[in-house]
Amino acid sequence: MTEQQNINAIIAAKTPQEATSLLDDTLTAHPDDAAGILRSLTGLATQQPSLMIEIGKRFWKLGLRGEAMSAYETAAKVDPDGPAGLLIEHSNSIMDFFNPDLLNP
Repeated sequence: MTEQQNINAIIAAKTPQEATSLLDDTLTAHPDDAAGILRSLTGLATQQPSLMIEIGKRFWKLGLRGEAMSAYETAAKVDPDGPAGLLIEHSNSIMDFFNPDLLNP
């Protein structure tokens, strides 16, 4: 399948587990285009909070923290009582961590 067909299959998945599995398969098949695929999905999955969380997690693994946070925030807007709020809180605490010993070893 082409990348676009994979993206369409992820969006059309019937369950969050199926979407996550398809997402992982797509990113494994196209590792060099992972960020682009995730960005394409971000614009299409705005009403699917569980998929947006998974997209955010994949962005985080790629080191794209800002895009991960944006994905979490999108998920939190759709499902305010869902797990995205906790992910935002944890991500902020990770990014706020400061160790003065690392600056002056």
